[in-house]
Amino acid sequence: MSVNAPLLRTPIIRRALVATAAAAAATLALAGCSSSAPEEAAVDTEAPLYDALPQDIKDAGAIVVGADIGYAPMEYYDVDGETVLGLDKELTDLLQTQLGVPFEWTQVTFDGLITQLKSERIDIIVSGFTDTAERQAEIDLIDYYQSGLVLLTKKGNPEGLTGVEELCGQTIALQRGTAQESYAQEQSAACEAAGDEPIEILSFDRETEAMLQIKNGRAVAGIQDYPVAAYNAQTSGGGEDFEVVGDQVQAGPMGIGVSKDDTELRDALQQAVQAIIDNGEYAELLEKYDTPLGAVEEATINAG
Repeated sequence: MSVNAPLLRTPIIRRALVATAAAAAATLALAGCSSSAPEEAAVDTEAPLYDALPQDIKDAGAIVVGADIGYAPMEYYDVDGETVLGLDKELTDLLQTQLGVPFEWTQVTFDGLITQLKSERIDIIVSGFTDTAERQAEIDLIDYYQSGLVLLTKKGNPEGLTGVEELCGQTIALQRGTAQESYAQEQSAACEAAGDEPIEILSFDRETEAMLQIKNGRAVAGIQDYPVAAYNAQTSGGGEDFEVVGDQVQAGPMGIGVSKDDTELRDALQQAVQAIIDNGEYAELLEKYDTPLGAVEEATINAG
């Protein structure tokens, strides 16, 4: 299944599609032909937390994940443009072993994630999603990671920036609809209140678009989650494009977004996250991505 395809959480439709594919395969087999019909991912009804899932997820046979898949190392596409990689993707792989159903990833623009969740086109959000009071007013978040914000500048830090407090009167580039954008807007207002020039904020749909503005000199910096900024500084242009500047600010939790009406799924996911924390798989995953400082000891709900 393509990760770009919009998916509806509709068990009847999903079962009908599976039945149609199976019938087509049977017809081709009888005709002596091979079938290219997609196979449904296996469901493990013996998984430790399978019984905790709501019935509609059991019927659908999968949990549909909405994400803006271009935010390495959290979630990003492999070179084939379809396979999803990253820390968040591997986290859901671990959760699958606890819950017994696969997680199907689909691309959603970041500022449309909550709308897609509330309209039931996706089941959950896993997209480097910061847990904030504003988001808690609309959805629930299962917190699984702790991260702060840092500056990402062009390699060599041409403006000699040391932190966000020096951004008054500067131009920065950010992804639209993010906690980073909200933080930059707050800092810009603080600049004006202090009698300084506001921050000029260039907002884009994708983080990669914002980074291009920094690389090309249209913006002096961006504000990113620490693990993302560190990854970008290490990998872009062989480590020659960007660098991380300053200490983390506003460290807080990232969470898995779930509809407020979907408490059964929320609680099952919380139990699954706690299970991989307790069995050590979670710590191993963070070590793999060199981000152990982001570890949490407890899977909380709406703790941001």
